[in-house]
Amino acid sequence: MSTTEVSVSRPEVPPQNLPSAKRASSGFFSRRSGWALCLAVLLAVGIGRIVSTYRVFNHTIDEPSHIACGIEWWEKGIYTIETKHAPLARISVALGPYLAGVRGTGAKNWWDTYPILSADGHYWRNLILGRIGVLPYYVIATLLVFFWTKRLFGAPIGLLAAAIFSLLPAVLAHSAVATTDIPLMAMFCCSVYAFTLWLRELNWRTAVEFGITAGLAFATKFSTLVFLPACAAIILVLYVAAGNRNWRPILRTAFIAGLCAFFAIWAVYRFSHAPSTEVTKFPERAAAKIFGKSSGITNAVHTIAVHVPVPAPEVFDGLRMVRKQNEEGTKSFLFGHVRTGGWWYFFFVAIALKTPLSVLLLAALGSVIILLRYWKDRSQWETMVPLAAAVMVMIVTIPSRFNIGVRHVLPMFVFLSIPAAVGLAALWERRDQRLISRAAVVLLGAWLVISSARSHPDYLSYFNEFGGHDPSRLLVISDYDWGQDLARLSTYLHDQQIKHISITYDGWFVPESLGFPETDNITLNCGTRPSGWVAMQVRRARVHPDCYPWLAQEHRVTTVGKTMWIYYVKP
Repeated sequence: MSTTEVSVSRPEVPPQNLPSAKRASSGFFSRRSGWALCLAVLLAVGIGRIVSTYRVFNHTIDEPSHIACGIEWWEKGIYTIETKHAPLARISVALGPYLAGVRGTGAKNWWDTYPILSADGHYWRNLILGRIGVLPYYVIATLLVFFWTKRLFGAPIGLLAAAIFSLLPAVLAHSAVATTDIPLMAMFCCSVYAFTLWLRELNWRTAVEFGITAGLAFATKFSTLVFLPACAAIILVLYVAAGNRNWRPILRTAFIAGLCAFFAIWAVYRFSHAPSTEVTKFPERAAAKIFGKSSGITNAVHTIAVHVPVPAPEVFDGLRMVRKQNEEGTKSFLFGHVRTGGWWYFFFVAIALKTPLSVLLLAALGSVIILLRYWKDRSQWETMVPLAAAVMVMIVTIPSRFNIGVRHVLPMFVFLSIPAAVGLAALWERRDQRLISRAAVVLLGAWLVISSARSHPDYLSYFNEFGGHDPSRLLVISDYDWGQDLARLSTYLHDQQIKHISITYDGWFVPESLGFPETDNITLNCGTRPSGWVAMQVRRARVHPDCYPWLAQEHRVTTVGKTMWIYYVKP
């Protein structure tokens, strides 16, 4: 079948006729040279801010395992240490350390992987090289925000959206650590955008683009399996509500997209395969239950299962692990309470607390403007896609029993930046009460810039004004404390000439690699009452208060960084 037989194209979407989206026929920000220069400056500033934090913070709790799993992929061509996470982001963060000579330590479980950063005596070099592997995804996400917004509302508003996105502390925080969350944000949001473009122009090229981006998003993190279908469903509803009924070309090109997604995923898993008997026993069990264990049909099913390979068996193992973990739930913390399995509204609270208030206000205003315009003209369904995707991402997280940080819904910051830019531009272009409106723009913009600047370098621990003087009483696990202040603790011990200290820490580390003094660093066990100097990790104190009943009776000497409370307990 030729391409022209399945191609249903429409003209490029013009910038919408919003007060905030007026597009001058000429102007610095509308010209390619102008917006390209501004984008380069935004990226340079953002990358500079990210890189400047590399030596401030030691590895977070998850970074060694991500790097170690990627090293296994590069070194041995297998992916077995921990399959709960898809490998693409781990491949990226492990490339730098691998090229520098880092090799596996023989760890069989993810919690045994922490020595990999310091095994060759170059802890900081290896950690920084791993963190650099996330920067391309930050660049991709920023460019996506710009080009998506530019397509809908014009280049000037696209630059506003990219600027807002690049100032968000949560984005900067997770772009500075070698984990999977920023890669997922970038690849998943690219797949949502590609899905929109595919519906807009149904042909083999857009189908291939959507299939590859969807496959790479899934190969980055399994949450794509929940996020993408939900977002695609609501986008399809918007598409149909606009009067589109192109079912035949959709079905034809969907096969191409599915095929590309499959091969993209399989390629990331190095085209691995295994007999189906090693992946699942379901066919044999079903045959035995229906026909009997010794029947010929059951024997035939077994023979086929032994000889028929299943591609990427690690995917099935990983999905089983994710399902089991979600069924069991994990210990979560919210508003001073600890609960296994979390709360249905956890991520709503996390977004409300971890997003600058100016951005929330602007996003609310921009959303109203977009909704009103869409209500009058359903043909402009594409402008609703970021809002609809944001709604669906939040809805599908409600049943989640894995509530340990806003990092699991980072795509929300892409979807919020676009309407926030629309709101900002609408205020600036408002004709009535222009002075008040433009003063509001200056105030809200300054508020965002100042709050972002003040959070440096502790982007990870950032909370907006709702967080109050001690945000750790509201959210703590990876939103405030991800084990990042050991390096600062080491510096404090040197400065104060402390030779012996007891440490509580929810993770693993090699003291020598962080320059701790020659001392007995004792990780406190639950119920142990220490004496002398004590470093209490905020995360441990909040999540396990029953383990440290003596803490309330002691005077806190100081706080190192944001997350290490220092005490001196008299013998």
